[in-house]
Amino acid sequence: MKQLILLALLFIGEAFFSDAYGSVSQSIPMQIIDETPAGNTHPYAPPRPWYITQNDNVLILPAFDYAYTLVLLDEDGVVVYSADYSAGTTTAVLPSTLSGEFELRLVPYSATYYYRGYIEL
Repeated sequence: MKQLILLALLFIGEAFFSDAYGSVSQSIPMQIIDETPAGNTHPYAPPRPWYITQNDNVLILPAFDYAYTLVLLDEDGVVVYSADYSAGTTTAVLPSTLSGEFELRLVPYSATYYYRGYIEL
């Protein structure tokens, strides 16, 4: 009986988060990567990790108050897509020709850190 209830909840949840085309939104955790040498300290607290939402080739991002570059790297570390976004941009549409698993990087301008997550298109 418990399995039947869990299965029903999963089905309802998928239907609730699906759009008109049947795709399901998913959250992608973003890590902060800071390659600053250990001796160099920042005079401020590091930014907190966060999540972005992926719905097929559309990414929903928080409204940053700074410009950034979005970069996709393939499994060999080769850049397959890169785009610059201005402050306040909340939607990024990736090319529909991309498919596979990619490392996603959001690199704020003039920052020593970047955000990293992994997506599948």
